[in-house]
Amino acid sequence: MSEFVRLDVGALDRLSDEGLVAYVVAARAAGCPDDGKRAADILAYRLEPLVKGRVAAKIPVDSREDVVMEVLESFLRSAFDGKVIDSVRAFVATIAKRRIADFYRKRERHPDQVPLPSEHLGDEELWGEEPSVEDSSAVLAIEDAVERVLDRRNELHRRVIMLYGPEPIGGEALTGAETVERMRADHDDQVSVDNVQQIWRRFKVELDEELANGEDEGDPDG
Repeated sequence: MSEFVRLDVGALDRLSDEGLVAYVVAARAAGCPDDGKRAADILAYRLEPLVKGRVAAKIPVDSREDVVMEVLESFLRSAFDGKVIDSVRAFVATIAKRRIADFYRKRERHPDQVPLPSEHLGDEELWGEEPSVEDSSAVLAIEDAVERVLDRRNELHRRVIMLYGPEPIGGEALTGAETVERMRADHDDQVSVDNVQQIWRRFKVELDEELANGEDEGDPDG
């Protein structure tokens, strides 16, 4: 086993998301929980805007902070158990999807405990309509289709899609140039702006086909 090397905050901040996860695992294995916590805090701070963007697209304002905290806590509990995580952001997106689904399941069981947007008329930040059970089911069906299409792509393509794609699919909504810059910062020089756009177009075509197949079968979950 290689000896654990303690890094300062500046060095930790230069690590990739996946590098921070590996560092936390190594710190804990070496009996250095404080070092692991420092890295975990940096990672949580880095991921919080992504989680907030994804949650904001699905959850009413009053409950967003609670769901964001649930997502981050779930991630921090499960990410550092030694499993190999190819893409931290894809992993976080999956957790966010599950916590959002949990939110609506809880509301279906206890509808009086969750405020609805119509109770806050005049607040422009809230959704304009109250999502029904059918609406939330449709959202989850789309997210399931996104995950199935992503699963068929290699790691490079998944990374590009999650950087370039919009927030509703858990993406960062970067421009083509920003996506290339981020890939290069992660020591990956394999893609150009044209590559990014081609990868996204193919993903969109496959997603449209996946959604059409789901509608034809009448059961989005297969």
